[in-house]
Amino acid sequence: MTTPKETLWPMEPHTKAKHDILRRYLQAWFPILSRYNGRIVYIDGFSGPGSYSGGEPGSPIVALDAAIEHRRALKSEVVFWFMDERADRIEHLRTTLSRREIPPQFRIHVECGTFDRAFGSALDALDSMGSAIAPTFVFIDPFGFAGAPFKLVERLFKHPKCEVFITFMVDSINRFIEHPNAEVVNRINEMFGTSDAADVAKTPENRIDRLRMLYQRELRKRAQFVRYFEMRTRDDRIQYYLFFATKNELGHLKMKEAMWRVDPDGAFRFSDATDPAQLVLFGSNVCAGLGADIRTRFRDAGETSGAIVRRYVENETAYLKKHMTEALKEEEKAGRLRVEATKHGGQARRKGTFPDDARLVFL
Repeated sequence: MTTPKETLWPMEPHTKAKHDILRRYLQAWFPILSRYNGRIVYIDGFSGPGSYSGGEPGSPIVALDAAIEHRRALKSEVVFWFMDERADRIEHLRTTLSRREIPPQFRIHVECGTFDRAFGSALDALDSMGSAIAPTFVFIDPFGFAGAPFKLVERLFKHPKCEVFITFMVDSINRFIEHPNAEVVNRINEMFGTSDAADVAKTPENRIDRLRMLYQRELRKRAQFVRYFEMRTRDDRIQYYLFFATKNELGHLKMKEAMWRVDPDGAFRFSDATDPAQLVLFGSNVCAGLGADIRTRFRDAGETSGAIVRRYVENETAYLKKHMTEALKEEEKAGRLRVEATKHGGQARRKGTFPDDARLVFL
């Protein structure tokens, strides 16, 4: 993907998929965070002009519309901070926003500047005052690997209730990782927050996977939950990953739900995995292997509960409760699972269900 030079450029199919994930997640995030906080913040660090040459909405409008959809449910002040280094694109974004009716509790700040400088200055100001940032979702969507240093992600996660959604341009990184210009290599190191990327460059085998795993490792040091979504081109080449990182269990679950809802039947193959050695293809038989994974995890534990298995699936795998249910049905049918459960009040468990109070024994 080449960096566009024009103010507006055509929307590519993978961008639409990315925006679908963003929109679906924010439709859940805005109401949940607004319920418990007086202010929430959405930051788009590489906002672009707000639309594409075909008239499709850009990420700032996708986010704003997701909040407007739920404006009656949003009790808190919602702050939007859009920034881009191109003055022509910022001017187009301002014009686009001026045509929209903005709810009174929304505050919109549009800035011409680079993400690293603007956001870094904001964090500096908070640190100097000893203040914590309000619950914040930061969308970091560069065309390449410059301008999104990992140190800002690390600083963000020193504050509670913060999340990041990052476009990790692994194809560009892979092409430039051995560049003779030390400044280019330094920018790659800044993107990772470590110089370990140089070790990856020494061995050509599986370099894309190892670069992804390195970035995933660094995120996991700062956030409890890390989820990634793979974007491939029409010729089946990995172009980039979308990384989501949070410390919040519910946020992680909602992002997984958003990812699973994206249509898997387009020209791309979208994938997501927790285990670096495991690839979960959207549109494939999602229950294949999940039952065996659960059985291996809990067989030696003796009796366990439906709640423990559900939390394992939701927190530590790429799957959702509905996938767990289908996998456990197959395990029970094959005689590899014994279920001893009663509902509250003594009612017998309905066959094919695995409620939280179910007692499960894997054989």
